[in-house]
Amino acid sequence: MSDNSEFNHTYLQKHQGITKERLRNFMKQSFWSDINLLSVLWKKETSDPEYVSLEVWSPKGLDRPTFEHAVKQTYKPTKVGESFGPSWSTHWFKVRVTIPADYAGEQVIFQFDPDCEGMVWTTEGHPVQGLTGGGGDNRRVEYILTENASAGEKFHFYVEIACNGLFGNGNGLIKAPDENKYFSLLKASVGVKRQDAWHLLQEVMVIVDMAHHIGNENPRGINALYAANEIANVFDRDNLEHSIPAARKIAKKFLSAEPAKSTHQISAIGNCHIDTAWLWMYDETKRKTARSFASQLNLMDRYPEYIFAASQAQQFEWLEQNYPHLFKRVRKYARKGQFVVIGGTWVEMDCNLPSGESLVRQFMLGQRYFMQKFDTLSKIFWLPDTFGYAAQIPQIVKKSGGKYFFTQKLSWNNINTFPNTTFKWVGLDGSSIITHMAPANTYTGNAQVEEIARCVKNHKDLSSHNTSLYLYGLGDGGGGPQDSMIERIRSMSNTDGLPMIKHRDPIEFYDDLAKNARSLPSWHGELYFELHRGTYTTQPLTKKYNRMCEVLLRTAELLATLASSTSNTLSDYKYPHEELLRLWKLVCLNQFHDVIPGSSIEHVYRDSDAFYEDVIKSAHEICRQALVQITCPDDALYKHIDERTLDSKNSGGLDISSKNGCVGTLGGVFGGNLELVDENALSVNSKLQDVFVVNSCAWKRSGIVRVYGLSAKHPLVKQVLKPRKSLSPLGYSDVAVPKDTCLVVANEIPGMSVTAIENTKQNGPIPVSAYRTSNGFYILENLYITAKFNKFGHLVSLVDRKSGRNFVPKDEEGNRLVIYEDIPLFWDGWDVEIYHSEKYKVCEDVEIEVCEEGPVVGSILIKVKVGEKSKLQQWISLSSTSSVLEFETEVDWKESHKMLKAEFNWDIKAENASYETQFGYISRPTHRNTSWDLAKFEVCGHKFVDLSEYGAGVSVFNDCKYGHSCLGNKMTMSLLRSSKAPDANADMKVHTFRYGVYVHTTSFPDPKVIKKAYGFNNQLLGIIVGGNSCLEKKMIKSNNKSVFKIENASNVILDTVKLPERKLKPYSENENQTNLVGSWKDFIRSPKRSNEGNEKTFEINKNNNEQGQNQIVDFDTLEYENEEKVEWEKKKVVLRMYESCGGHAIAELVSLLKIKKVVKSDLLENELESIEKGQNSDSFKISIKPFEIVTLIIYLE
Repeated sequence: MSDNSEFNHTYLQKHQGITKERLRNFMKQSFWSDINLLSVLWKKETSDPEYVSLEVWSPKGLDRPTFEHAVKQTYKPTKVGESFGPSWSTHWFKVRVTIPADYAGEQVIFQFDPDCEGMVWTTEGHPVQGLTGGGGDNRRVEYILTENASAGEKFHFYVEIACNGLFGNGNGLIKAPDENKYFSLLKASVGVKRQDAWHLLQEVMVIVDMAHHIGNENPRGINALYAANEIANVFDRDNLEHSIPAARKIAKKFLSAEPAKSTHQISAIGNCHIDTAWLWMYDETKRKTARSFASQLNLMDRYPEYIFAASQAQQFEWLEQNYPHLFKRVRKYARKGQFVVIGGTWVEMDCNLPSGESLVRQFMLGQRYFMQKFDTLSKIFWLPDTFGYAAQIPQIVKKSGGKYFFTQKLSWNNINTFPNTTFKWVGLDGSSIITHMAPANTYTGNAQVEEIARCVKNHKDLSSHNTSLYLYGLGDGGGGPQDSMIERIRSMSNTDGLPMIKHRDPIEFYDDLAKNARSLPSWHGELYFELHRGTYTTQPLTKKYNRMCEVLLRTAELLATLASSTSNTLSDYKYPHEELLRLWKLVCLNQFHDVIPGSSIEHVYRDSDAFYEDVIKSAHEICRQALVQITCPDDALYKHIDERTLDSKNSGGLDISSKNGCVGTLGGVFGGNLELVDENALSVNSKLQDVFVVNSCAWKRSGIVRVYGLSAKHPLVKQVLKPRKSLSPLGYSDVAVPKDTCLVVANEIPGMSVTAIENTKQNGPIPVSAYRTSNGFYILENLYITAKFNKFGHLVSLVDRKSGRNFVPKDEEGNRLVIYEDIPLFWDGWDVEIYHSEKYKVCEDVEIEVCEEGPVVGSILIKVKVGEKSKLQQWISLSSTSSVLEFETEVDWKESHKMLKAEFNWDIKAENASYETQFGYISRPTHRNTSWDLAKFEVCGHKFVDLSEYGAGVSVFNDCKYGHSCLGNKMTMSLLRSSKAPDANADMKVHTFRYGVYVHTTSFPDPKVIKKAYGFNNQLLGIIVGGNSCLEKKMIKSNNKSVFKIENASNVILDTVKLPERKLKPYSENENQTNLVGSWKDFIRSPKRSNEGNEKTFEINKNNNEQGQNQIVDFDTLEYENEEKVEWEKKKVVLRMYESCGGHAIAELVSLLKIKKVVKSDLLENELESIEKGQNSDSFKISIKPFEIVTLIIYLE
């Protein structure tokens, strides 16, 4: 062995490639692992049953028993080598360890490798260490029993294992999981690690990687190779006591060379990015969170400089509910500043598909939770991994307490490289947030030189600032950094040839950026992600459920607010704060960025479907109770009111009818039994049936309303729709009801009202026509438009009758149903690739007939063979009151790697198309001039897409579709996909959806277009109420006006009406509390360090304490006053509106309610400024900027 004390460069004159390969073999798992550095990492190790005793209890099925339940069970002996399963099952091990005599005085480590995930529990029921078994870099199988062992010392604890890997049960792939996988217990031992050898390993890994990645471009790279080779020469397995310290001396000498002060500065942060669901289900994420956080807390004990960040309030709430002891430990380290709670949202959500209000609720739920439990308001929107970023996010972030944004996902772009690393992201309204995209291009770094080097190499804005953020730690499936990673960060932190690295709270990094914000470049508009475009379409039922729940919760809040506002002191009606909060949490949970996009396994969608159905059922009940209060509040009548389904997708929806056994529940696509109306029984009491219409939009509307359960003989009924035969195995769906459905004409229903329809006010509608021509075409015609279809159901002519213009070009068509081959490069459930459009087939195996001839609704039915195995039927309808041509569609979908689209060719010349986004719209090109244009061959849009030239245009509306494209004059809407991974059965079911076509002879933006699309998704809802409904008590009847209305600003959409959120109760861990009442603005102050434990307390500015001085209060001892002592201010209403067209407006707020004052607030409902009341008027004038979101708090008298 060499005894050289200096690097002998002459001796190293050899082939560098061979030397590098030698060094890899010296420190890596390889053929030489039995004799290289890895072979000496353990001094002692034993799995002898004398020292390690194992017993196991395996619960039946796939239950996840609690610790309290598990410890009461009967255990049986087990040993290494036994197998446990199947997939997703849980097994509990009882472990007893006796310390061997020769381990005395040593740090002793218990190793447990179940080849899957696990958790170590103390006998007191405290989770203390997460485990990840198996091979590879994810392995985490060590639990430190003691730092100073005593001979014969005994330890008793439990290990819970979950039969899934860090990435589920797909065998490391993104395919559907193996549902019958078994895992062998690979190791259960105690041992003593040779700490100096382990530290040497981490140092050598850094030095070898420096030699590889710096190379010959810098002498430091050559010196790294020399140093590493000398370490390999010094290492002697037969003389470890001397050779390892000698080798470490060489390593330390090399690593101690300091970099120049001007070198790049890296702020490192530990991170584990736990996907709330993906290749595993929600319930497993609860355990993943606990495993990950327990592991990270242990590292914080060992490494005082270590800082770890975690987002997603939902995961913290799960931890609080299921692992309270661990949650307390998290709070302790959060106060110390080592555990950084970050992000401000309920989950790391998808940013394409949720509505604007959903994004607001993400921040409302997240920020309020973090304020309550951790006394912090996150300034950083933390979203490392999602599939694109909508243009309104900067405004939503800024109005939710944030000002910074972190991500890195755009590094995955597969066509263009995003041009910036650090920049000001400017949203639709002009709001900007400082954004940083980690130049290492990862949020799951392994603390390797290559990643550190990328922080400089990939940094695109070094001229503006010479710093970057680096996230490291096992992620997606959780885990976080390993101790070896932190050791390598230590080795790399201050060595010549690499940037300087320091663990920092991310807020410090961003605050430094903000000091030079003026020098940063700007990016305007959406951050379009050039990958995963299929997620706009995959799992369409999930997307439909989401849209439906968003609409339904909006309606429920509106009706509950109206009910609260019209209730008197004798009424026992209470606004359902807690229930609405629960339902919004479920909706926001399902908006996680692998759930609503459609990129999770089948198990996840079983759970999400159940959550959605819970929301639908519960929101129906909220609506029912509110409508009882609004329409018939007296107790005598209440018992005659029954629940019917509120289905915002079927033009009727909510029926409240008498409990006479004649009316059951219309389950629609959401399950349940369908018991149809006994019309003969109802007709006896038809005179006792009042018909109300709910108009949840903020403007006056007319329409044809489907009223389920109404007698056909009722004087309001203008037409009875024929029964429709459904493709669903249930025999019905929300577009195909197999019994007659009554239609009622609703004329000029005030906005945001519940209005009774009286027969005396029913004007005779101008009839609609539906017929087949002598030459085989099919016509739908009313006062506004004439639509002509050929034998395939293709739209060949669409004429605006007032102008006489035909919007379909000659020899071209609309509503062509086209099926495409859909085979992406890799990410099956995620991607649709640009070449998919090259291989397609138009569906022309069609049957067509006229099925409704009027007088108020005319329709034709087409039945289409789609692909090899699928069937589609579509009712194309036109009503007498509307210029929207509606397509109600049902598809029995059984394809594989196919994509179904609806295509329209329009006689429109436009360079850009307009797509609705959250709280506004964005324009995208209809050409492919540049690679940036080309990349947007499939884009996200919400309720409408519009293609307009000067003076005319066409909009296509939808009720649950998000994938769109416009190329030239062709507008395409993606309807269904059929990917096979990670869900092998994705989309294989009967689907229903609606879309509509609206022509307009105005330029876009046009508020009428936007409101028509809004109304298409917020249908007029019909209600039946038994007679004598106390209408004389209801202002909505007597005034026939909107409760809230926006005047003189047609471009302003009043979107949300609700009561304010409840005041927060600061979290408490103790029973005896100090009572304290105050706003959270009183609570949030700069943190001050206490004298003990280096923990944070907060100075609270309260002038009513006995000493008249500021109090220093530990939030562990804060609690609300008793509910009875804290008066909830009922007489407040929150309104949220937005400017929809991109122009300034001065809106006038008018209300039937007596308003005391109006205050503008942020999205968290913190009051900002008062709105002046108009002179000689009861209205309030509100100045709104283009695309601005405005939240008002209305104080009622």
